[in-house]
Amino acid sequence: MALTEQERAVLQARLAEAREALHQLEIGRAEVSLNYNGEAITYVAANAGSLRQYVRSLEAQLGQRRMGRARSRGVIFG
Repeated sequence: MALTEQERAVLQARLAEAREALHQLEIGRAEVSLNYNGEAITYVAANAGSLRQYVRSLEAQLGQRRMGRARSRGVIFG
């Protein structure tokens, strides 16, 4: 499904905000807040993983990342 220019702009703005919030947590800020659909979400260092997941989700929606993990291949000794 192709995104409209408006949808793409909204997602890019959210991604920039989420990346900045993650950066703030990484450099030691105690907590950061993001607004999403009129609701404020506060992240602390303990749940930075959730924020990383949100960033990955936005990247996937923008086509910058594939969703899911690559399957690992078994090692064959022969």
